[in-house]
Amino acid sequence: MTHGIGAGCRNMDMRVAGHSHSRIVPFFFVGILSSLVDIGLMYYCTTYLGIWYLHSATFSYCCGIVVSYIANKSLTFQDSGRKTATQFATFAAISLSCLIVNLGIVWLAVTFLSLTPLVAKVIATCCAFLWNYHGQSRFTFRSGDGT
Repeated sequence: MTHGIGAGCRNMDMRVAGHSHSRIVPFFFVGILSSLVDIGLMYYCTTYLGIWYLHSATFSYCCGIVVSYIANKSLTFQDSGRKTATQFATFAAISLSCLIVNLGIVWLAVTFLSLTPLVAKVIATCCAFLWNYHGQSRFTFRSGDGT
């Protein structure tokens, strides 16, 4: 019998609606990395290159998608499957649906709430996190589907 802090936690994972979500923490940290790329590039393109904030946000988000795919494939989901092109297409499609939500929130926050594009982008990124995790874990990196 095991006692003390951590007893009974060896097989613990997060469950939502009966589904295991033990990979949400690494997904979150990969999300931070890709968000830093996304938000940093948007800030740079808008501030230093003078590119309109929605164009900058689109470009930077696409760069973040690539970083996120590579890191999630190898670190979060430890997927060694060989159907990379098909898998990336699924990943990109889900990410692009998040981009539409992201851009909509940025535009609404800048236009109607008078927030700066950078603050609006941070808020939008936080809002898209759970939708993105759900889609990627259910469709892109399904357990046992890495052929």
